[in-house]
Amino acid sequence: MIEEVMPGIYRIEVPLPDETLKTVNSYLLKGKERDLLVDTGMNKKECWEALLSALRELGTSPEKIDIFITHIHHDHFGLAMPLASKEATIYLNARDAEFLKDLRVPGKELVYARLNGFPVDEVQKAMWQRDEFIKTTSLEELKKALPGSAGDDVPQSKRFHFLRDRDILNIGEYSFECLMTPGHSSGHLCLYEARHKILFSGDHILEDITPAVFLWPGDKRNPLKEYLNSLDRVMELEVEAVLPGHRKVFQDYRERISELKEHHYYRKEEMASFLDANGKNAYQIASKASWNIPLPWEQFPPHLKWMALAETLAHLKYMEENKQVKSELRDGVMVYYRS
Repeated sequence: MIEEVMPGIYRIEVPLPDETLKTVNSYLLKGKERDLLVDTGMNKKECWEALLSALRELGTSPEKIDIFITHIHHDHFGLAMPLASKEATIYLNARDAEFLKDLRVPGKELVYARLNGFPVDEVQKAMWQRDEFIKTTSLEELKKALPGSAGDDVPQSKRFHFLRDRDILNIGEYSFECLMTPGHSSGHLCLYEARHKILFSGDHILEDITPAVFLWPGDKRNPLKEYLNSLDRVMELEVEAVLPGHRKVFQDYRERISELKEHHYYRKEEMASFLDANGKNAYQIASKASWNIPLPWEQFPPHLKWMALAETLAHLKYMEENKQVKSELRDGVMVYYRS
């Protein structure tokens, strides 16, 4: 499906085979010399065919487009490198790109699973999304473009341009400011156009979906704190149209931010209510939480349990840093209890 949401801006609904979200939004912005594509979908045949068909219908092609990536999750970044021509620039944030270096650290997930009570025999089953992303995306070229840290000294290349907070992207009649909004990912970027009051929100703000906030193995961040701070950062922007990564364009901007903050408050309080003096591990806490999945916990596929664990840990870290809970290592497993 193609929809012109603003003059010269087209929403392309790209299918997500075998995914609960069903579709992802890719946006084409028409420029004078080159066009800009915001996000791409997964590197799967169905996504490839739908996106190429839409580009043809809109009078462009991979040879004529540059690509902007809001964040490096497989449903937004998967097709970027296969789709990009030799002349294309791929815009993204270095902090997100950095995590690709750690995708194949041997044994990391197994250690993480044991530490948090996750069944060891389900670990590899839970890794299918990550393994598919590695298999179907040409990551080595991007890794080579990141020899240093994810700070301001990351080198630019002809193919990759690593955007920083407040950088400007001009396309057609629009001038977009890049806004760092970490939380859903470590280097999530939004695009804000002040004159037309447009926000490309990626997965930072969605109208009827709560963006997941995960704490992954080896991550030293406090992702929920980052996410809530990022919501506060964009709260006062003048926005008349939010162009999200999934579902339709919407307008109730500040109301939706308030709802998202309220959701995480209640999720945090719910998880805290499961704790007692004896302590529970993160897997036990995750198994009791009210996830928006119409199945009992025992029937969750392993990869959904893995994501639920990562989101539980994000909330536990936030609470621990706020001195609402404490943790201790007990027989090789981290347990949490009320402060």
